[in-house]
Amino acid sequence: LEEAERKRIEDLKEKERQKVTKELELWKNQQKDGDKYKSIQAKEELHQEKGPLKERKNEKMNKTRIPNEGSTKTRLKSTRGRGSCSIFSQDLKEEQLPAPRAAATIKVNFTPRVFPTALRESRVAEEEEWLHKQAEARRIINSDLSELEDLKEEEKNPDWLKDKG
Repeated sequence: LEEAERKRIEDLKEKERQKVTKELELWKNQQKDGDKYKSIQAKEELHQEKGPLKERKNEKMNKTRIPNEGSTKTRLKSTRGRGSCSIFSQDLKEEQLPAPRAAATIKVNFTPRVFPTALRESRVAEEEEWLHKQAEARRIINSDLSELEDLKEEEKNPDWLKDKG
């Protein structure tokens, strides 16, 4: 039984090695193809740069003449060619993108607050003072009732009761 288990584990390891080797070879091939494409694209750019230089020379020689309509058409064609190359390179980049990550949700819990505004460190003392004054005012109003005499001070505070509830 142990021998069969060992053999099974070895087979799994060998399959994993072969899989990783294939992936590595594919990656290397993609890198080579990318380098070839970059060199071809660089050659095309050099060729396209030579075209405008020739046109500039012709323009200098023929300053008095009206510009040729054919030269503008060729210029447009060259920009289209460059655009098509960039579109092709974007396609290559899109193919090499990794798979998207798994989505997750973030749970957000907000702490309850008496005041409708955000908590500011500079206002903490003022807010605490105001809350204490409010609690005292409620105690004074409610102290007249005889049935509240047996309750503790915190049990008379409506905010504390609300939080407890």
